[in-house]
Amino acid sequence: MDCQSTTKKLKINKNKCIGTVVVVVEGEEDEFRLLKHIFTEILDYNYISMKRNKVIQHEFMSKDNKNTVIVANTNNSNIKSIIDDDEYKDKLYKLLKTEYNKSLKNTYIYIIWDRDKDQEDDVKVKSYYKKALNTFTSSLDNDYDMNGLLLLSYPCYEAFNLSNFQKRYWQNTYCISQKCKKEFNESRQCIKDINEKTLLLAIENMNLGLLNFNIHDYDPSYFKKVNETVYRKEEELYKTNGYFSALSLIGVMLVDLGLVIESD
Repeated sequence: MDCQSTTKKLKINKNKCIGTVVVVVEGEEDEFRLLKHIFTEILDYNYISMKRNKVIQHEFMSKDNKNTVIVANTNNSNIKSIIDDDEYKDKLYKLLKTEYNKSLKNTYIYIIWDRDKDQEDDVKVKSYYKKALNTFTSSLDNDYDMNGLLLLSYPCYEAFNLSNFQKRYWQNTYCISQKCKKEFNESRQCIKDINEKTLLLAIENMNLGLLNFNIHDYDPSYFKKVNETVYRKEEELYKTNGYFSALSLIGVMLVDLGLVIESD
């Protein structure tokens, strides 16, 4: 997609058939609420949650059973868990096989994670992020290893929420994720206020944020280089100035699935 696209040039493609999609998230509540709202209230797709240490919940079943989004947790919120945790992969594998007669092969998989600095961030932690960026490079999985596509939010997923409601949000900066979380919690907006129009603004903010990093276009099918470039530039910003540039890559999932497209 051209990063110079604006909301006037983009549209939501609500009729797109996406099949079965798996989204792995870090948080236990907020990310689930966001994705449930987008995929059920806005797009009217089936939705299933697999929360940490809880049973599988079929939370929303649409009349159109062709599109199903499964949102799952790893055992903990450490970035290392998406590399080493096989338990949640086994649960997903069994769910897809038993209820949908599908395998993880040829299933779109996204991993949504925060790149915050609120916790200890030593050399080992940074190595986990780099390994994850090198491992999770493609949303369309080709084997049971379930690589998927890693989509980081700087500093946290609340940056995506805020980018739905603020023009030029990409110009904001945060030293820690708690400031971003507090800003969203104290704002007048909430997840239920997100709609088709605000999603397009979020994509615009994301595209302009990428453009600010001299990334003029991107293809989610070949996102590894973009992901690495964004990570490197954000790390340089933090090292030099002590803050991240507000940027959530969650919108890449919507572009990759064909749910946000350029209008005619």
